[in-house]
Amino acid sequence: MTTRWGTRSGDPLAADARLGEPTRPVAGEGDGRVRRAVVLIHGIGEQEPTGTLRGFLDGLGLGREAWSKPDRVSDNLELRRMSLYGRSSRRAPTDLYELYWAHHAPTSSAPQVLAWLGRLLRRRSGWAGGPAAPALNVLTLGLLLTVAVAALIAVVMVSREGVRAWLTQPPFWVAAGLAGAQAAVRPLLTRRLADAERYLTPDPSGVAARTDIRTEGLELMRRLHTSGVYDEIAVVGHSLGSVIGYDILRLFWDEARHPTFEKAGPQPEAERLVHDYSDPLGLEAGEVEVFQHVQRRLWRECRERGVPWLVTDFLTLGSPLAHGRLLLDTRASSLQRRQDDLELPMCPPMPSLAPSADADERSASFYPAVLRRGDLERTALVGNHGAPFGPTRWTNLYFPARWLAFGDPVGGPLRGLLGTGIRDVAVHHSGRHHPWWHRLLPLHDHLRYWDPLPGAGRRRAATVECVPTIRAVLGLEPEPGTDPTGDRGDDR
Repeated sequence: MTTRWGTRSGDPLAADARLGEPTRPVAGEGDGRVRRAVVLIHGIGEQEPTGTLRGFLDGLGLGREAWSKPDRVSDNLELRRMSLYGRSSRRAPTDLYELYWAHHAPTSSAPQVLAWLGRLLRRRSGWAGGPAAPALNVLTLGLLLTVAVAALIAVVMVSREGVRAWLTQPPFWVAAGLAGAQAAVRPLLTRRLADAERYLTPDPSGVAARTDIRTEGLELMRRLHTSGVYDEIAVVGHSLGSVIGYDILRLFWDEARHPTFEKAGPQPEAERLVHDYSDPLGLEAGEVEVFQHVQRRLWRECRERGVPWLVTDFLTLGSPLAHGRLLLDTRASSLQRRQDDLELPMCPPMPSLAPSADADERSASFYPAVLRRGDLERTALVGNHGAPFGPTRWTNLYFPARWLAFGDPVGGPLRGLLGTGIRDVAVHHSGRHHPWWHRLLPLHDHLRYWDPLPGAGRRRAATVECVPTIRAVLGLEPEPGTDPTGDRGDDR
C-alpha cells in the first residue's frame, strides 16, 4: 500500500528487547492488522482529557469515521484511543492518541509570568530576528511611553494641586482602568501563559514539571514502538505541544537509533544524507520536497537495518519554536551553542563541528560504528544523537502575521532557525467567515488550525487551506462517500 506515508516496510520489530517488552495488548482487538499511530500533543491552557483529540478529528472531518476505544497505552484512565479503519486502499487503519500533559503543569502567579516576560524583553534576541519582533518592539515601546507619560502627569498634578485633586482627575481613572484590565488579564497569565513560562524557563522550580511531561511522552513512545502493532508513527504538536513533541523526539531518538547486528548491510541512503545534506542551512526552498523523499527512503533503510525508530513525520502547528532565539537561549548557553552540541537537533541533522580520527559520534550525522556478536564484527552507519530529523520529515504550518494585528503571532517559519529541510507552509484557516474584528481578539487565529471546513475551500495567492494540508501530511484523507463536514451520526 502506497500513501503519503509511503509503502509499509512489513517488519514492525515487535517488542524490541532493547526498549522493553509490552505488558498488555495495545490495539487491534486481535485482528492482526498492522496499523499506524498519530500522537497529538495539545497546547497551553486548561485542556480536558481527550477534548483536543475529539476536536481535532471533528475539524478534519473524520468525526463520523472515528471509533472511541480504550487507551491501553497510557496510564491515564481519562484518555481514549480514537481509531480510524481504512475501508479502501487510500488509508491504512490508524489509531490516534493524545499526549495529555495539562495536569503536570504547575500554577504560576501573575508576577512570576510577568517577570518571565520581562526577562525575555531584556534579551537582545527579543528585538530582532524573530517573526514577531516588529510587533514586540512597537508594543514594548508603546507600553514604556504610556507608563512614562502617566508617571509624569501624576508627578506634575500632585506637586501643583495635591493628591486629593489628582484622585478626582482623569489620570486616576486611567490608573483604575489599568488595574481592572490587569484583573481581567490575570487568568490569561496564570492559567495559559503560566504553562509556557514553567516549561520554557530552565529554573529549578520548573524542572519537576518538565521532567514529568517528558517522561510521560517518552513512555508513550516506548509503548507504541514495542507493541508490535504499529509500523509508522506521526507526531503532531500544537502551540507549546510542538515544543514538547520536539523534546520527546530528540530524547527518544537516542534510545532507538541503533541498527541490529543481524540486519547490518549496505546503507546508500545514509551515505547520501552525509555527503549531500551536511549543511543544516544549505537547502533552498525548492529543494525541500526532494529532501523529504530522501528522508522517506532513509527511514525505510533504517527499518531494514533493524533500527526500531518508527516516527516518519513531525507536524507542528503554530509553533513558538519560531521564536527559538528568544525562548531557547539560556543563561548557560545560546541556541547556537546548543545546536552545535547536538542538544537541539536540526533538519537536516547537524554534523559535529569537531571531527575526530576515530570516526565516532563527532564525525558526521551518520557515523560508522562496529557492531559485535561474539567474535564477529560488522560495520554500520549510526545516526548521532542529534539526527532524529534524518529519517523523520518535519512539516510546519503557520498563519502569516500581517499588520501587527492579524495572523498568528505565536507561530512562524522555522527553516532559518532549525534547518532548511523543514517544510514551512503558510496557511489560512478553513473555518467559517467571521467579521474582521473577530480576528483582532487575542490568539484568535492561533486557535483555529483545525477549524471545520464548511464547504468548498477558499483560494488565496500566498497561502493554502489548512485542514486539507493537515490531512495530506498525515495521510488522513476522508474515505470515499463520507461527508467531511458532518458529525458522527447515531448509526454507530
